[in-house]
Amino acid sequence: MRRIYIASDGGGTKLELGAVSVNKELITTVRVNGGINKNTSDADTVEKTVRAGFDALKAELGEFTVAGCAGYFMHNTDVFSRISGCEATELDEGTLGLYAADIYGDGVLILSGTGADAYVSKDGKTAGIVGGYGAILGDAGSGFAIGRDGINAAIAAYEGRGEKTALVEYLIKKYPAETFRKSVYGIYAAPQTAREVADFCKECEQAADEGDKAAAEIFIRAAHALAGFAIAGYKNFGIDKTAPYTFSGGVITHDIKREKPLMLPYITDELARANITNMVLPNATPLQGAVRWIQRNLII
Repeated sequence: MRRIYIASDGGGTKLELGAVSVNKELITTVRVNGGINKNTSDADTVEKTVRAGFDALKAELGEFTVAGCAGYFMHNTDVFSRISGCEATELDEGTLGLYAADIYGDGVLILSGTGADAYVSKDGKTAGIVGGYGAILGDAGSGFAIGRDGINAAIAAYEGRGEKTALVEYLIKKYPAETFRKSVYGIYAAPQTAREVADFCKECEQAADEGDKAAAEIFIRAAHALAGFAIAGYKNFGIDKTAPYTFSGGVITHDIKREKPLMLPYITDELARANITNMVLPNATPLQGAVRWIQRNLII
């Protein structure tokens, strides 16, 4: 029976698994819908999602035994250990993101998805995190923060206490209702309010591309917050300024791929003013980052 190592990257809506051979080759990857975030998915959903991922691998590979399992499990290590039949090694988002950029020693990962923070690696191990306190108390520079600022800008403009912005019409179109106030209240009715707020980031981007000043300034503020996380990471954990930094998370990785990024130039400029210039763009996905970790650390 084939022996494989399994890499994982999971989140609130999906689970990705990769099968790695004992010769360190990536054999295949699968993706299944379903959340493994304990904050938004119950234990039964997590169990079903993980089993569905393993079943998807079996459908492609046939029966196999697992020699090792590592990745981002969102603190469901016990579930992965039980289903895989071996001890599972939990990796954080920072490790996956840094490995996805081929950074294996000192470095800083600027992460911006629904949430935001900076992971700091020293001697190849996570030294600490800057930011990342969640939607209520933090997450400046995140998709949630951008969406929230966009919604608040629309509310202020509609009520005549803020500058005019196209975000008013974007909000009404996204959440149609009898009145503007009911449009806003519709956001609270979403199954996952934080994700719904973060999704308004897309409308903010469209408005900024059309020259909307209020929308553009939201992205500039987000860039300032992300750069601040990174600079604090270098300073607080004694990372040499020549060490590289990279990016992870749907919001920022989308931005750096744009023809005209809304955040990247402001981030790099602010870091450069702090004499931090060694930017390395990711060349792989977080799942592939987990694969690289297995290839370097788990397979003997």
